[in-house]
Amino acid sequence: MCTGFLLLAGTAVAVKVVSDWWLRNLRSRSRRLDQWALAASRFAEPASYFALIAGVIATFLSMVTGSMAWPLEDLAQSETVHNKILLTATSQTLFIGAVVLRARYRFEIWMTRGTGAFYALLVLTGDALMVLQNSVAGHLAGKGSLMDDFLHTLNIDTHPMWFFPPWASLFIIVAFPLAAAFIGLSLRAAQKKIGRPAAAA
Repeated sequence: MCTGFLLLAGTAVAVKVVSDWWLRNLRSRSRRLDQWALAASRFAEPASYFALIAGVIATFLSMVTGSMAWPLEDLAQSETVHNKILLTATSQTLFIGAVVLRARYRFEIWMTRGTGAFYALLVLTGDALMVLQNSVAGHLAGKGSLMDDFLHTLNIDTHPMWFFPPWASLFIIVAFPLAAAFIGLSLRAAQKKIGRPAAAA
């Protein structure tokens, strides 16, 4: 259920990005496509937000049930389990960050290309990590993964334990507050730019 909701969130965000791109760059080329893009943009945004929240909540429930399904000793000793925990924690952090930003700035986060692109990047990167996480889970269940051949071409081995180097952990800690501040300043500047003509009129 958590995978379904989060994939829906990513799909809806991608639809929103493509629809907005069409409306900004190719509007008036086709009246029918303009109508479709406008309708898709309006419905995709709230759908992605709802699916994102539902997916984050369902993931926490999945963490609890997953930890209860395996003996504690197996969880502590298995490097594959450690990889799944790392991927789950990272993707969940990205999703929670997206929820926080969307809750704080609401639909206004799409007012500028930069802020909308950053929000979309959070959700889509989280989805990519979630797909990799599900591939690792397939190995835990002893069934393998449909992605094995693809991961092999990328030289990704899901069995040795992964870890974040110190510089990557520090970057993650510093980058999100800076990105959140950038989004706030960008949206404030966009609102002032929109408000000036109205004030002059």
